[in-house]
Amino acid sequence: MISSRIFISIFVLILILEPGFRETELQAFHGIMQPAFGARQAGMGGAFQAVGGSVLDLESNPSHLARVKKTKWELGSAIHLPTIEYNDEYIDPNPNRSYQNSTREHPRAILPYIGIIKPVTENISIGFALYAQGGGGGQFKNIKRQTPDGRTLNETFGINIPFIGESTKAVEDLNFRFMTMKSTFGAGYKKGNFAIGAGIDLVYGFMELKRTYQDETRSLTIPGGIRYQSDSAYTMGGKIGVSYELTENIRVAYSYTTRNFLPMDGTMKVDGYAPERSFGTRVSRYMIWPDKHVAGISYRTDKFIIDFDIKYIPWSESFNTSKFRLEDVWMRTPIGVETNTFQFNLNWKNQTILAVGFEYKWNERFMSRMGYSYGNNIIPASGVSPMLGASIEHHLAMGGSISWNDTSFHIACEYGFPKKTYGGKTSDWTLSHAVFSNKEIHPFQFSYNKQMSIFSIYIGMEQNI
Repeated sequence: MISSRIFISIFVLILILEPGFRETELQAFHGIMQPAFGARQAGMGGAFQAVGGSVLDLESNPSHLARVKKTKWELGSAIHLPTIEYNDEYIDPNPNRSYQNSTREHPRAILPYIGIIKPVTENISIGFALYAQGGGGGQFKNIKRQTPDGRTLNETFGINIPFIGESTKAVEDLNFRFMTMKSTFGAGYKKGNFAIGAGIDLVYGFMELKRTYQDETRSLTIPGGIRYQSDSAYTMGGKIGVSYELTENIRVAYSYTTRNFLPMDGTMKVDGYAPERSFGTRVSRYMIWPDKHVAGISYRTDKFIIDFDIKYIPWSESFNTSKFRLEDVWMRTPIGVETNTFQFNLNWKNQTILAVGFEYKWNERFMSRMGYSYGNNIIPASGVSPMLGASIEHHLAMGGSISWNDTSFHIACEYGFPKKTYGGKTSDWTLSHAVFSNKEIHPFQFSYNKQMSIFSIYIGMEQNI
């Protein structure tokens, strides 16, 4: 059985990671899912479905566990360094109401993983892994804006404010974070050339959203901002995988991972005049992390492995809308009516991802890898926003390993090429900055775009015991 020392290490890691994840910012990859899990997989561009031999087969295809003949533990981390550019412009006949923004952010995300595989019999192995699944977010400050309803500060607060009272200018701060993490216990069984495996996932998620307005001097908080913090969300899921060796050199594989329903109830504070609103109200909502189909084929010799994968993720079934339902009627709509419900219209499309990876063994000590993946952009113009914007399409990766005795050290670098998306005139983001009342609706005066690229470093170490 797996030693108690390993379980204690995993438990301690969970306690350490949870507050750390809440401080990190995560960005789009293929949708909001990482293109690769683990340093060896990353070096091959995420093409690993029909390869196997890693603890993170528990994420992709647990049938490969049965082919591991020695106890293996593995740990590592992905370090993501995205570059986010956001630009917008509002043109008004009154030049005092016009504004333009251009900002560039360089956040970072550190996503560790750890796991172990242990053979039980000649044909059965079990394993456990803890890893980040994916996420998204963004942080922008000092974005020039009109006040949410287009009124002057004097009109908003009902008093005469010296110097700035007749201004309609404001600054907007935006902070969004979403994260999912999984722990998977799985087992694999092998009979002849055929292997089958299954895993049970315990899924953890959280979300935080802050959108606030202040006057240009930052002396006054303008009504209309929101501050949402979800409770810690837990749910269960699972996966099943199969693989078959057609010949001594060719292997095919397929896996299916279930969708996860995350209860994201939480608390929301709404900036306004009423003192009781500063204490917040409860929010009822849920989020669906999508299911995933992956098929792959690999060809291997003593010197090299090449793998080709096709992944399908039905984002449209999970990321069409995101609705918040408050216990109190506190949310103000752009036309001035208050309600207890609001939603983001995301309108994401389904995604097909193609990945190819190559691994070459120079000798018993050194290996090198390279890979490429492509996933179609899933976010239409009507769903673009600074919070959860561009889905990067092209990723190029390379990496390698150095081994000694029963220990291997893996490293990989991956680059997601810049992808720019333009917001539509009917998007929620446009309407929230172009509708000031039922008589002032100017979507054609507001335009915006967002561009993202990402550089990632993966490091990992594994040991056979």
